Amino acid sequence: MRGAIVAGIVAAVLTPAAAQAAPARAAVGLLGTYGFGRAAVIGQSGMEAGIFRAYAVRSGFAGDDLLVSYQTRTAPLEEETVVYTAAFNQVADPQSECRKVGADGVARKAWASFRCRTGFVPSYTLLVR
Repeated sequence: MRGAIVAGIVAAVLTPAAAQAAPARAAVGLLGTYGFGRAAVIGQSGMEAGIFRAYAVRSGFAGDDLLVSYQTRTAPLEEETVVYTAAFNQVADPQSECRKVGADGVARKAWASFRCRTGFVPSYTLLVR
């Protein structure tokens, strides 16, 4: 009996578990291209939410590129985190922008999942996990 307990403990210590897995690695790159002026709003909000470590904006012909530094995520955060809110008076189609930013973040592993919550006077809030 005692040998089985010791063997179980040794196996548990030597076998990597999900909690013992290597930490997520840092990534730097293009999150996406958004409307002129919107990349800075999204980047700043992502910094304030603790999702991005740093961000930069590069203006182009089709809009502003949002370059970000973040911790890659393969598993969802424990709690939903609000990244930003797009209001109808700030962007032509807040729902579409919210979905694009959310999908871009999942594709680049800035977050594992997202949802866009509608608010007062058509605004959309991006929540991520």
